[in-house]
Amino acid sequence: MKRIVIFIILPLFIVLRTSAQFSKEIYSQIDQCVTEYYGDKKFNGSVLVAKKGEILYKNGFGYASVDKKTKNNESTGFLIGSATKSFTAIAVMQCLEQGLLNLHTPVRNYIPELTGEAGELTLHYLMKNSSGLPVHLNRITELEYRDISSKELIELYNTIELSSKPGAKYDYSNLNYQLCAMVVERVSGLSYIEYMNQFIFTPLEMNQSGIQRTNDLIAHRATGYEIEEGKLSPSPKNHLAYAMGGGDIYSTVLDLLKWDQGLYGNDLLNQESLDLLFDGSPGQYGGYGYGFKIKPYKRNSEAEGKLVRHGGSMYGFICNIHRYIDDQVTIIILGNVRPYPVMEITEKIEKILLDNSCFR
Repeated sequence: MKRIVIFIILPLFIVLRTSAQFSKEIYSQIDQCVTEYYGDKKFNGSVLVAKKGEILYKNGFGYASVDKKTKNNESTGFLIGSATKSFTAIAVMQCLEQGLLNLHTPVRNYIPELTGEAGELTLHYLMKNSSGLPVHLNRITELEYRDISSKELIELYNTIELSSKPGAKYDYSNLNYQLCAMVVERVSGLSYIEYMNQFIFTPLEMNQSGIQRTNDLIAHRATGYEIEEGKLSPSPKNHLAYAMGGGDIYSTVLDLLKWDQGLYGNDLLNQESLDLLFDGSPGQYGGYGYGFKIKPYKRNSEAEGKLVRHGGSMYGFICNIHRYIDDQVTIIILGNVRPYPVMEITEKIEKILLDNSCFR
């Protein structure tokens, strides 16, 4: 009996040790990769990599605040720019599930004051970035460093002439998701901030995330920087009130992992809604789903997987979030210096994961 017991325990010990060594090797390779970018002054921020919710790697690089000598870590908050659009799309789909709206009727049905061409747009075309709206509000008005109300935004939308027929082509625009956020306000009876807190941030316990308005001070949020003559200098201020629904969320890598995991179950949406979010046919709408860019990724098997992702870029901040949903692998990179090659770093990490058979 003693021989049998020893024979059973020994293989288990070997498997556990091998698994630990495997994880340590992945950590070491990712750390070496990102450290090289940081050493070359090509990255400053926080990185997290996970598989099925288990963190394979997390680390911070450089300063969240140069003046205060505060270092970046997994709890540092960063503005995520256009990755905000993924959250706004989820809010729209939640309202759809509640029977509060239709994706294919004119948004004027929900905002009667929209008397111009924008009122004829549908949420489907808005979320597919195929509306014909201009890319930024600075194309139609001079931005001011102040809060701007939804009423004022609607008045601006009434002055817009569409550049193309809705649905005719993919044409990325921040205004698409700003208008989506205003529809969510109307049909839910809540402000955009109240809705996101009540139905996304709080249920997922994203306690270090939120929507930043012009004059808000977020204690744990990193300062944004740009490079001037080889040195970090504070970046220009972002007109966050003009980025409603399209670029005004701040978050941490740990909170974004909670959000990522919430998209694998029914915590946020049912499966039918998730399928619509991640429906991005190549060659149609630029491979854009609803609030996510969709593309295939290589796996260790012959079959390709589906990558759903979004990046973000604004004054002083840059980010990239990759979700390899067939393998439940996540790469989150948040930076507080722009421009830095976060997509290039993501692809290097992706190759490390592929080489280590993380994509089955």
